[in-house]
Formats: sequence, C-alpha cells, structure tokens
Amino acid sequence: MNFGDEKILASVNAENFIGRTRETNAIAAHARGERRTNALLLLHAPALGASELLRQTYDRLFRENGEVIPFYFAIKKSDKSAKQCAVRFLQTFLAQTIAFRRQDAKIFDSSPEICELTELALPSDGYWIDHLVETCLRETRLNDERAFIRQALSAPLRAAVNNTKFLVMIDNLHEAENFTGEISFIEELGEIYPRSSVNFVFAGHRRFVYEKFRGNYESMELQPLSFSESGILAESLAEEFEVKITDQTRDLISAQFVGNPLFTTFIFQAAGEKGKDLSSFQNVEKVYTNELFGGRISKFYDAFFEELSPDVETQKNFSGLIFDALTLEKEKTPIEAWQKRSGVHVAEFYRAMRFLNDNEIFRISSNLVEVSDEKEVLNDYIKVRFRLETLEENRASVFGETLSEFLKRAPETMAKFYRRSSAIGLRELLSVFNCQETPLALLDYERFKEKFKGKTDAEILAEIEKEQAKIVLPQIIYTAHTVAFYPPLKQFSEKERSAIALGFEESVYTTDGEIVWLAAEIDSKLEANREVTEFWCDRLEMVALMCNFPKNQIWLVAPEGFSPEAMEVLIQRNAFGSSKKQIELLIDHLGAADKIGLKSAADEYEMIVPMGDDTELIVAQTLEDIARRHHFAPKAINQIKTALVEACINATEHSLSPDRKIYQKFAVGNDKITITISNRGLRLADKQAKEIAPEEGRRGWGLNLMKTLMDEVKFEQVDDGTRISMTKYLK
Repeated sequence: MNFGDEKILASVNAENFIGRTRETNAIAAHARGERRTNALLLLHAPALGASELLRQTYDRLFRENGEVIPFYFAIKKSDKSAKQCAVRFLQTFLAQTIAFRRQDAKIFDSSPEICELTELALPSDGYWIDHLVETCLRETRLNDERAFIRQALSAPLRAAVNNTKFLVMIDNLHEAENFTGEISFIEELGEIYPRSSVNFVFAGHRRFVYEKFRGNYESMELQPLSFSESGILAESLAEEFEVKITDQTRDLISAQFVGNPLFTTFIFQAAGEKGKDLSSFQNVEKVYTNELFGGRISKFYDAFFEELSPDVETQKNFSGLIFDALTLEKEKTPIEAWQKRSGVHVAEFYRAMRFLNDNEIFRISSNLVEVSDEKEVLNDYIKVRFRLETLEENRASVFGETLSEFLKRAPETMAKFYRRSSAIGLRELLSVFNCQETPLALLDYERFKEKFKGKTDAEILAEIEKEQAKIVLPQIIYTAHTVAFYPPLKQFSEKERSAIALGFEESVYTTDGEIVWLAAEIDSKLEANREVTEFWCDRLEMVALMCNFPKNQIWLVAPEGFSPEAMEVLIQRNAFGSSKKQIELLIDHLGAADKIGLKSAADEYEMIVPMGDDTELIVAQTLEDIARRHHFAPKAINQIKTALVEACINATEHSLSPDRKIYQKFAVGNDKITITISNRGLRLADKQAKEIAPEEGRRGWGLNLMKTLMDEVKFEQVDDGTRISMTKYLK
C-alpha cells in the first residue's frame, strides 16, 4: 500500500512542517544506527513541537517501509500509574508493529485489544507475539506488577531478537512524574533500554529529562524556530487559514513569539476563525490580546495551573508570587520566602515548585527562584490573570489598557529584535581567544585609523600581518553575557551586546595569570564621542568592582570607531576601542567566522528573467556560481541546478503569466541555500493534479522529483500566481 504523503500519526502535512528537517534527518539516521550510541535524549522546552517532530519521523519511516520498524509512544496525563501506562505501551507497540508489517495504518483507527492484535499479526510474527502476550498475561495472573511492567516495556527488545530492527520513541517522559505506586516508570526505562541494542529516543521537558537520565546518552536539544523559519511558518499558516498578512506583521509575529510554533499557530487559528486579517500591528495585537483573555494561549497556561493544583486559591497564590517576582522583586528570591506565602503544606509546595520549574514557568537554582522577564507571552498571561482574578479589576478596562500597552510595545519589539540581530557576537568572539599573537591595530582604533582606514580589506590584511606591534590574546576558558554576572546592566543594553570572558594570560594557570575581559558594543552613528565612551567605561568598571574582577581588560566596540577625545578616555582607562571594521578583520585573522555565526545571516540574490529562449540556463549558471562561492559540493550543485531548470521550464510552459517573467530569489545561509521561484497567472489549485503527476515526461517537475533532489520543498498559492520554495542543506 502506497501512503504517499498521507498523515499517519502526524497532525500536519510533511510539507507544512517547517524548520525541523535537520532534526528529522538526525532521528532517522539514529534509527539506522548511525550515531555513537543506541541512546538519544530529545530535550525541549514546553510547546516547541517535539511531539510533532517524533510523529513526523514515525510517518516518514512508516512510509519508507524499510528495515527499521518505528514505534512511537507518548505518556499521557490520563496515565495514573506505571502499570496502567505499561498496558497501553504494550498494546500500542503491538498495534504499530503489526500495522507496519502489513503496511495498513487503519489498524490504528480500530484500537484493537491485545488479544485481537495477535489474530491480525502476520504468520511470520505470530510466534513471538503470542509468546510475548502469554508471558505478560502470566505475570498478570501471578499479580507480579513489577514483572509485568518490565515484560511490557521490554517488548521491543524481545521482538528485536527475531532479527527485526526497531526505533523506539518514548515521548512526554515528564508526565510520569506524578504516577502513583511504588514502581518508577522512569527508573524501569532507564534499567531496560540502555543495556539493549535497540535504538531508542527518550523525549521530554529538558530539565526533567536531564535530571533523570545521565550517563552515556547522546542528546539533541530542540531550539525555537529561527526568525526566517518563523516567517516561513507564518506565511504557511496565513495561506492555510486564509489570513492576510504583510511582511511587517509577519516579522512582528516571528519576533514576538520568539520562534514558538504553537503560539504562532494559535494566532492564525484565532484570526481565521474570526475572519480577521493580520495586516497591521493593531490587528495582530488585538488578536493576541483576545488570546490572553480566554483564547488558546490562555487555555494553554490555564492547564498548567490546573495541573499544579485543583484549588483555585492555590492557583491564585502562585500566580501572585510570579506576578510579584516580575513586577516588584525582579531579582532571585529565596525559595523559603515563596513557601511562606504559598499557603500550602511543605510537601505540596515543593511538588508544585518542581512542576513549575520543569515546565519552565521559572527557574530554581541553589534554593533561589528566578523569573525571566524575557518570556513575554507567559508574563503577559500572568499579568492579565493577576489583574482579573486577584485584583478583580474591570475586564473591559484591563483589556483596553493591555491592548494599548501591546501596541506601544510592538515597534519596540521590532527595534529590539533588529538591534539584537545586528550584534556582532562579542561573547562568541571572545570564546575563540586562545593565546593568538595578534596585530595591536586590530584592537586599537587610533593605530588602525592612522595606518589602515580607507584601504581595502585585502590591502589591510596583507599589510597588517607585518605590523611590529603585537598583542598576545588571553586564553579564554568561559564566556557569558554580562547581565548573567550583573543583571542591572540590562537596563542599558541588550544582553547580546555585552560579554564577560574569564581566562588566563598566556595560558599561565596561576592567580597572577587570571584576567577578565569585559566587552560592550555601543551605539554611535559617527565616531563615538567622549561622553558615551566615559559612560560605558564607568559601567564596565562598576561590573568589575561588583563582581570582584581585580585584574580586567575593558574593550569597547563602536561601529565607526572613536573620536580623538574618546580615545583619550580609553587611554586613561587602559581600555581597548575598536571599530566594526576592525572586528571583521579580527574575525578573519582568527578564522572565527563559523564560530561566531558570521555566516548565519543569509546572503540574498534576486533575479528576474524572461520566460523562454533557454533563459533557465542563464539562471542555472548564476546559481552554480553562487553555490560554489558558498562551498556547496558539486553533487549538490548539480541537484539544485536540475531542480531549478525544471522549475523554470514548468513555469514557462504552464503559466498564464501576463508579464512572461520568472521571479527568483536565492538565500544562502551558513548551512543551506533556499530558492524561491514565483510566477504570475498559475495557481496550484488550477494545476495541482498535473503538477503532482506530470504527464509530459521531462517537461514536468513533479513533487516526487523535487523532494528527491532537494531537502525541503514547499508550494504556496499567492494572490496572482504560484511560489515554490526549495531548500538544500550543506552537509
């Protein structure tokens, strides 16, 4: 049976699952045994789509119908004990295994009992399945709960003895925290699987999983979507829910929800249901505000507090504590202070605090509770809930004031995002310092300006290495954003624009050899003046004093360097001052471009070519030059060119374009190239059947061909035509 792209366990179509190709490929490679161990931990913060990632991987392996049988099992909140969960584990394993062997996903829909499943098994599987079921039933009759649980959980291991390969994916491990009974589900898993040869993935909230599983495990931490991936997701959701957006609102949604796919989806679902467009900041914030006042986002966080405690007063007490930490205390608070104000018994209090910590509502470290002001959606929810429930303020008044606040914040959010995006990566740059002998002119702006300003990069690099004045950089052993050491600094600068580096001079590991570099990137359209230079020297000297860094080096970076008066200040303070050009040259000198992510921002190229007359060959040659410049392998270049040529031919032959032009954009990042091809006059709905199953031989570029040549393929209907995005990763 050929499933094509039919969903099996996944909730979204594969082509609409944005930004997780690398992770899906990694888990698929793990299934084939290509990793160092058979154990893989998938760590994630709540609401980042880990379950969907595993379900997508399951569907992919199921459709491939290869040697590896995928098994996906998610622990549910409704599972109350290890035994109850183990029964469902065994039933799910048998159902999925038999469905895979028969290539019949309908078996999932019928939810057969264990005894019914034995009758559905293929004859070749009948013996081991019957033996497994009989063993589990015997343990049940003997009322040996631990033995039954072990037998059920080890079912994939027993099946693997019959020369069958499995990938076992166990999801939502954090839900096992509240199981009743003496037997620990997590401990049993930890005893059974690491000792086996079966490849497995344990997935759950990162703080919980990291605490429970330590040792010889490889781990993969799921990150939020990147800004560009969030934008692609927003565009995909806008099409799916028929919601109008603009480039500006797409960027606002991407920045405001910080790459969270769930909250992004919520916004578009809400807008689509209410027939609202998201074409202005006002509309985006109005839909978002409605989400906080009883929408999906509100219900998402309500569920946390309901699981925390069924008692409404207890929920109010904890939300009040978090609100105070956000608005009044703004610093780490002793956990004892929270306990006194919580209104619950000690045992219940610490259970609740572990739950909130594991779900990243806050962080507990060394008996101190820290609430982050960077979790904007959570903080907005807490503030709204506190005002409505605890202060009992008028709902209409709170709604209006909240919406007004969000509208004022929206442009600030974008400005802050753009400033963070433009940061040069001081922390990452400092981390590559390792006793390199470096021309002083790369750190000293006065020396650089006198000898090199105005020359080309090639001329500077050729001459600067001949400089007699050198400095030996320290060996840096640890770096962090300055606000991690001294939180008050965040009122003056984004955390990405200042860093502290701990190290040793010339790798001399003595107290006298210790040194701390304090660096900050400062704003100035022209050369930084005396006042701003003094201000930042004062700030960093205060950090050094408060953090007890007696031997330190201050380093300021300004885009256009420093005025003569500012240089006098730097000399007096024994500080370095550099321009952005010096930083670029220093990065090149140290060979640190990849380390600091200098290539992470995509280089974009755009072309508009007429249809016909073999213009696709011109495009292909241009693309080849671009791909070679960015070090793509010859095989990958040929695959990209083939996909591009076929796309151009199809656009030419089937388009009803009035302007007879093809619009193309090539975006090249540090690890991938994304090609976007647009034309006017042809919509997928008009040509979908022909597009997917072309009838004209080589002149059709079917979906299967595109997926074979490229790593990601996405079709989109735009207002007056069709757009296809194709991505190839640099591997």
